[in-house]
Amino acid sequence: MIGEEQKAFYKNWNTLAAAAQAGDKRAYSTLIEQLIPFARSVLAGKLAELDWIDDVVQDALISAHKALPTYQVGRSFKAWFTAILYYRKTDYLRKVYARKNHQTSSFDELIEKNMDPDVTIPTHIAEYDHVEKLLEQIPQKQRDLFILARIEGYTAKEVANMKNMSESAVKVSVHRTSKKLKELLS
Repeated sequence: MIGEEQKAFYKNWNTLAAAAQAGDKRAYSTLIEQLIPFARSVLAGKLAELDWIDDVVQDALISAHKALPTYQVGRSFKAWFTAILYYRKTDYLRKVYARKNHQTSSFDELIEKNMDPDVTIPTHIAEYDHVEKLLEQIPQKQRDLFILARIEGYTAKEVANMKNMSESAVKVSVHRTSKKLKELLS
């Protein structure tokens, strides 16, 4: 019986999607409300981070909204939306892995050159001293966040957890500190 109820539930999406195409705002709202938990449950075991799930769900809903006029009434809306969901998940993971590969490539280059990334290059000591003096001009809280994120290599999320701040506040602070240091260096 549960299988029949589920089939009826998903078949209702076909009706709601057709009505939403015709401009029924209530049907559109109901459809979106039902798609959100469905999308989250589909992605739950497929993505490593909970934040990623919300990002992909949002991207999928935006894509479905834009593509709704292309939905063919009479076909399975569930299959149509699930395809969009999987495409958005794939796109999102490509971006994540591209960023990770980009971040690690510079470290890989250091290893290939047999350099220890924690060792200061003797010819650059004066430059490092200059940067350290400039960092002293930055307020302590901003300086600490910058050092953790940019020098010690913690992610914004890790720094946010350490400092009991929001991730976006950490990103903004680190960005402003970087900007200020660039101004001081020029």
